[in-house]
Amino acid sequence: MASSSSVPGSRVPQGEVIMDFADGGQYIKHQLENSVVALERRRLTRDEAAKASRAMEALEVKAPAPVNAADADLIVKELGVSREEAENALRSEKDVTKALVKLTAPRR
Repeated sequence: MASSSSVPGSRVPQGEVIMDFADGGQYIKHQLENSVVALERRRLTRDEAAKASRAMEALEVKAPAPVNAADADLIVKELGVSREEAENALRSEKDVTKALVKLTAPRR
């Protein structure tokens, strides 16, 4: 009968050592886990910071684009709308023709 120490694959547990390499290096389990957790936390923090900065950029109020006064005057004269409506249409459409079409289209 074979004794229990001669069972193939039975080794004396080495505590927290994951693997012994041929060059004599060892990786200790808890140190490796702590390093991986630290790297993951750093990545998550960096990702959250990037998301926060993108959100802040999206929230920034930008100054309205300048509107050509002659274009606004033309729309006010031709359509009889207020200057504010004409400027808003010009800002949103960025083109006189498109602004005229928008202002003359039936409202829903």
